[in-house]
Amino acid sequence: MMKKPHLLLILCSLLCGVAGAQGRPSTPPNMIVILADDLGYGDLGCTGSKQIKTPSLDRLAKEGVFCSRAYVTAPMCSPSRMGLLTGRFPKRYGITTNPNIQVDYLPESHYGLPQTEKLIPEYLKPCGYRSAVFGKWHLGHTQGYTPPERGFTRWWGFLGGSRSYFPVKKEAEGLNPSMIVSNFTDKTGITYLTDDITDRAVEFLQESKKDKKPFFMFVSYNAPHWPNEAKPEDIAKFKNVQDRERRIYCAMVYAMDKGIGRILDALKKDGLEKDTIVVFLSDNGGAPEAVSCNAPFRGAKRQHFEGGVRVPFIIRYPADKRLAPGSVCKQPVSTVDLLPALLKANGRQIPKKLDGMDILELVGNKKAPVPRTFFWCTDYTSAVLDGDMKYLLVADRAPQFYSVTDDPQEQKDLYFSRHGDADSLARKLGTYLTTTPACRFPDSISWSAKLMREYDKTTPDKQPE
Repeated sequence: MMKKPHLLLILCSLLCGVAGAQGRPSTPPNMIVILADDLGYGDLGCTGSKQIKTPSLDRLAKEGVFCSRAYVTAPMCSPSRMGLLTGRFPKRYGITTNPNIQVDYLPESHYGLPQTEKLIPEYLKPCGYRSAVFGKWHLGHTQGYTPPERGFTRWWGFLGGSRSYFPVKKEAEGLNPSMIVSNFTDKTGITYLTDDITDRAVEFLQESKKDKKPFFMFVSYNAPHWPNEAKPEDIAKFKNVQDRERRIYCAMVYAMDKGIGRILDALKKDGLEKDTIVVFLSDNGGAPEAVSCNAPFRGAKRQHFEGGVRVPFIIRYPADKRLAPGSVCKQPVSTVDLLPALLKANGRQIPKKLDGMDILELVGNKKAPVPRTFFWCTDYTSAVLDGDMKYLLVADRAPQFYSVTDDPQEQKDLYFSRHGDADSLARKLGTYLTTTPACRFPDSISWSAKLMREYDKTTPDKQPE
């Protein structure tokens, strides 16, 4: 016969398990990831912009959770996307930079996300998911590397890293192909690309309502990445902005926000809102040569300061009661945390090789923050964030060491005053760099030299009036 204390212990354990599961949905979720391109951290209403009104994203933040310590896996476009879709830091498979220039000893087929890596849609296919990507790809353009060959059932967009927002007479080729291509429609003409990407997303949601299958949709805007191009009627809304280039940039963000509003409205209209995780973020900080604003942080795209790798990040999932609408999550999270959440929600094991954790558990956690360790690197720079401390290496200067909680603008270099703590992180970073593959393809010498100069000029950004 079982003794009473043992019986009580088992009953308590069962009750605690039920309590812990409360608020966690039983139905596998849909997920929409909306990615901005080179968006400045401070260029949204909900991040303090004084010039750009973003009612749709402000609404998403009020209905969801704003993650104030959210990080991408790289401070530039292509490796950042790779980290998001694989759930792994890109140096794990030899990626340290964008495919900026082709060297004579590598074929074009080498410039893409290695085929050894498995992407979110490939993980979700056995669970019955449909997957779509609309917009910018930038993860390989040759046979074997395009979206339909990497698990996406719907694809419409361009394979390179940038293109005009309006129709052009001649499309770019090589490592940066700009032609709009698709695997499901002949409608590849464009009007204004931000609007066209939105159209494809809304159409996919209408299809999803009919077929009842769970889905993963990656809305990969190229806005507000260069070139600075916007519709005249949108530019006219920012007459108060004196700088012409900044005025156009504001209009580009405005158009993207308007498109996001259309997606959110379609989600609600089609009855998909409750069971869909919506995530918005940027792929990295605004570029140093652009008119974006990374306030309040120091640094920009291509740099490992907060302004390069810390991004605005909003997550909404009405079915999960752990996510309090309108709240701010100070727990460090990363784009590698999205895939584990989807796997867990579908009752699948999270592979040990993944670098992330379940983002729903992290954001819903009401206890002390979970310690995290994130790594970044380019060809000649690298960094590790371990808990609250960041150790930063730039090739032509002494190491730097910052507390990003006490000093988020990274103005007080603690390297010489806390040498022992810095050395501990140096060993972690060194182990990561030396136990991961060498660079699969190098950056151009001119880009690397430019990066060194950009590190010389970094100061905390301020909001333009």
